[in-house]
Amino acid sequence: MADGQDVRRLEPAVRERVAQHLQAFADSLNGVRSAVLASVDGFALVPAAGSHGNGERLAAMTSAMLALAAAVGRELSLGELEVLMLEAGEGKVLMLALPCAPAPLLLMAACDTRCVTGKVLWSAKECGRNIMAELSGSRADPQGN
Repeated sequence: MADGQDVRRLEPAVRERVAQHLQAFADSLNGVRSAVLASVDGFALVPAAGSHGNGERLAAMTSAMLALAAAVGRELSLGELEVLMLEAGEGKVLMLALPCAPAPLLLMAACDTRCVTGKVLWSAKECGRNIMAELSGSRADPQGN
């Protein structure tokens, strides 16, 4: 994977629109505690949306977990990593790889027990598509209009 150096230079207006997509995602689901967009090298590109968590720490952990999961996928010849889901007694964490150019990005969502796994996954993928459209210049409306 390429590093996220080029992506960290997001224009302020683009960064704000991406933050709106993340916030809309966090607000649309009951139980999303935090969501962050990160570079593959573990830097938070957009501050965490939601009420819990430090964006930089979440970005670093997401990067490390997805790197490990990608290594397992390569070892087992499963193809490119797309999603990693962790489930614990008090909630779940979804980590989604976004195949952006010039470098892939990572979307992480921490949820409590109220979140339904399928709904979180579907909504995160939709948010990821909106973010990729925003970054490619084909602007998506953060409010879904």
